Amino acid sequence: MNLLSHTGRCRSQKGFTLIEIIAVLVILGVLSAVAAPKFIGLKTEAANRAALQAVMEAQNRLTNQYAIKLMSSEEQAASDLSAILSSVSTDAGDYRLSFAVAGSEIEITASGIPERGVTGTARGKWRSR
Repeated sequence: MNLLSHTGRCRSQKGFTLIEIIAVLVILGVLSAVAAPKFIGLKTEAANRAALQAVMEAQNRLTNQYAIKLMSSEEQAASDLSAILSSVSTDAGDYRLSFAVAGSEIEITASGIPERGVTGTARGKWRSR
């Protein structure tokens, strides 16, 4: 029994044709062209969401300090926002918190620390009542 065809190749030899390999490479190229920008966008969104979590942490800190001031002294001292701010730390792990008093509320900004490779930013507000 002769396994060679008239062209000299084995009939039992199996593999992919060049067209099949090119088709797979084209499909992979299209998928990566679509997925790469989406992945980059998700990374930025995740960093901003983490910064938003730092803003919420700052809101909790402000609320705790407000409650401490309210319970330990008269209500007028608790409404002194600068006194509340002086008791709140600006360190939130990979984020730095900054505060600004605007009327009866405090504006909070959380910014990622670039030295740690964190880039997200978020803003929020806190009101005493």
